[in-house]
Amino acid sequence: MKHFLFVIVFVSCNLFSKAQTTNYFKHLVFRETPYSEITGRIPLTEEDVQNTNHFKLSYDSSNRLILVEYKYNQNLVELFRSGLLDGKRALAPKTQIKYTKHTETRIFFDVDTKPTTNGMSVFKEVYTYNKKGKRVGLKYYDKNDEPINNSWNVFEYTWKHVNNTVLETRKDVNGVNVTMRPYYKFQNVLYKFNDKGLLLSMNNVDKRLNLINDETGIATEKVTYDENKNLINFKFFNAENIPAIGSFLETAGGFATYDKNGNCLKYATVGLDGNYQVDKRSNDAYSKYKFDSIGNLIERSNYDVNNKILKRRGVTSVKYVYDKDNPVQHTKTELRHTTPTKRVQDSVLKKLNTRIERDKLIEDFNQLLETLKKHPTQFEFIHKVSYEKLVKVQRDKLKDSMTVREFYQIVSPIVTSLGCLHTRVVDTRFFRTAYKYWLPLTVWFEDEKMYAINNCVENIEMNVGSEIVEINGISSSEILRTLKSTISADAFNQSFYRGDLNVNFLYYYHSYFGFESEYQIKFKPYKSEKIITTSFRIDEPAPSYKTKINNKPRLSLEVKKEKKTAILKIKNFRYFPRGRQNIDFFKETIDGYMKKIKEENITKVAFDLRANRGGNPECAKHIISYIIDKEINYYEDNALNKRRNRPITIKPKTINNISDIKIYMLTNGRSASATAQMLAVVKHNELAAIIGEETGGTYSTHPGRVMPSLRNTKLSLQIGTKRESVNVPKLVLYKGIIPDKKIKLELFDIINGDDPVLNYIKEE
Repeated sequence: MKHFLFVIVFVSCNLFSKAQTTNYFKHLVFRETPYSEITGRIPLTEEDVQNTNHFKLSYDSSNRLILVEYKYNQNLVELFRSGLLDGKRALAPKTQIKYTKHTETRIFFDVDTKPTTNGMSVFKEVYTYNKKGKRVGLKYYDKNDEPINNSWNVFEYTWKHVNNTVLETRKDVNGVNVTMRPYYKFQNVLYKFNDKGLLLSMNNVDKRLNLINDETGIATEKVTYDENKNLINFKFFNAENIPAIGSFLETAGGFATYDKNGNCLKYATVGLDGNYQVDKRSNDAYSKYKFDSIGNLIERSNYDVNNKILKRRGVTSVKYVYDKDNPVQHTKTELRHTTPTKRVQDSVLKKLNTRIERDKLIEDFNQLLETLKKHPTQFEFIHKVSYEKLVKVQRDKLKDSMTVREFYQIVSPIVTSLGCLHTRVVDTRFFRTAYKYWLPLTVWFEDEKMYAINNCVENIEMNVGSEIVEINGISSSEILRTLKSTISADAFNQSFYRGDLNVNFLYYYHSYFGFESEYQIKFKPYKSEKIITTSFRIDEPAPSYKTKINNKPRLSLEVKKEKKTAILKIKNFRYFPRGRQNIDFFKETIDGYMKKIKEENITKVAFDLRANRGGNPECAKHIISYIIDKEINYYEDNALNKRRNRPITIKPKTINNISDIKIYMLTNGRSASATAQMLAVVKHNELAAIIGEETGGTYSTHPGRVMPSLRNTKLSLQIGTKRESVNVPKLVLYKGIIPDKKIKLELFDIINGDDPVLNYIKEE
């Protein structure tokens, strides 16, 4: 009766705390301590939640959380469906929260809205707050309102706030101090959070807050999140802040990978080298999880360090089955007792490695040579004798049968020998190959070395700045030398080679070296000489690395009002009369940016053209028209331009013209083609300060036109047409545009999230 009355009173009181706002999330941020707030990750709209599992978080008029529900449509569902590493441990399908001046009380309900215990086996939680509104304690109770230990043998948490950190101690119902968990031996734990409330580390300390090792030899656990607040890795350190093996896992840490919906696809534990190490508690190296389109966990399985599936009590995997017509209903759990049949050869890799007969290869080889003859200045940068010698050497490499990749290796150096940016051979299959087959790397070339500039969660020791020593047995220096021979650059511009590889490394690498089912990489962690060898399998993708490589806006404007500075980023000038974002879209967008710059009384404008490889010259001329105060000559006054009816001059814009303010052009080695021509005009006419690195293009180039693809290999071809030059008589053909102020973006800057080029402009 006591329990029944308590629930009636509690629920009726909560009726007065009506929700003022409601937010929806696919998942909750992982919580290591009950001190942490309940917050969501992967936000959803009201429309999104109609057909997917989701957390519904409701808040009162004071923006205090009063209700947490896990639902599908309007139905409460079991929390296990959301999978691993969700912040649901101390919740139930429905959690109600009530506040007084100094307390917060939570009670829990099952899918039928009947009172129940939460995931920690307690019926009620009562938090206490100090006068400053900060949490200082938590106690647990059973359904009779009697004190109870949670499933970690904790009755009471006490929190002290120390210089933006939180010190946590715990006691059981008998008043005895207990460790963080029965199996996790941290005693006094100092938690450190970032400004968003995300836990950064938990530290085992003594009474003076000095780090001390627990009985397993560790003192600190540090965690890392991605941009979606997914916990992607954790590492253990001893009291000397040295990576160490320890905790109940007896590993050096672990990592997790996620799909775009925040579902944890894989959870692994690792050794000091970042490679798999068996977790002594669960006796496996990693677990894999599968989800359906709704977000239901449908399968889990465990693996050893050799990627072999493990049997647990004769079971190789567990499957969860839901009613097809009513996904709310979990119908059964199936235990699979047989090991899956041996994987057949990957059909995509098999197709990519299809072989072509020699007579067809010769036909394509000859077609390529005939196409190159159409170049108007074929031997401008290579002597005809040297070219013919190269052709003979490469022709002799043709075998009885070859793959497209092997043929590409033979013909690409011939194409690039012309020294023409727009004369290219392209294996378009790369762009149709799923991300899972790509190397999980974004790289940076500096001083002839290759560095990783993304954290590879598949090996947590491969941090930003790691030097890549070798990939699949080929040294990085050999990879760099080889790939340079496949890149078309005007006048063999060295700055362009580096600039283009820093953007398009994956294309060049896979076009030449192909795709594999597994990649073995040797690397040195940042500021370490220790060489580590690790493997990445294509069926263990880390999607977030790969999708965001190309996921950058083509046009953007950032206004720094306090600095009266505007930064206009232009990814490329590939806007043409046809297409979804054509030349009219570009011009209208730029017009809008110029209007905003004038309205905001901006005094400095930076056009960020770094990595802008060019496109439609009309885009470049449109920009020029805003930064000149009088008519200038843009193109050379020659017969070719007259024949094309191309206007030689550009007139200044009379509305929102910005020629009266300080203008900068930011460049690097990938600024080429129409972009480099525009910069040449800027430099010649002293229209703006050019800041950064030498461009990869010159004032003159051969615009490309598409040619018929090779008949059998289907490699795509483009050939340069008549040379096109802008009106800059003092510049030389063999160099890029030299900046007025040379500032090189270096690895150190990338590691520290810094941009010295933009910093120079903001502070000048």
